[in-house]
Amino acid sequence: MLDRIIERFLEDEGLTEGLTDEDARELLSWLVGLVEEMEHPEGAYVAQLHRIGRQLARISRRYGVPIEELIDLVELAWEEPGEDPSGGARPMRA
Repeated sequence: MLDRIIERFLEDEGLTEGLTDEDARELLSWLVGLVEEMEHPEGAYVAQLHRIGRQLARISRRYGVPIEELIDLVELAWEEPGEDPSGGARPMRA
């Protein structure tokens, strides 16, 4: 199951079209990492990650924002309210 999900990300040209090789690798690595962290990857969550990935790629292409910065913004938005943002790295939750 996990292999099929990862393969779907890797084969989707919409996730990487128009991105630099470095940005494409960064985006795919981040998405694959999130899926691998899920205990039970479910269709709805995986589909949502897929949509987020496509939107990040679109924003990066259109406005020239590096993928890494967009990922940081998404991770910041996913933080729990009241959580100390300078508290260092924490595991991601999708």
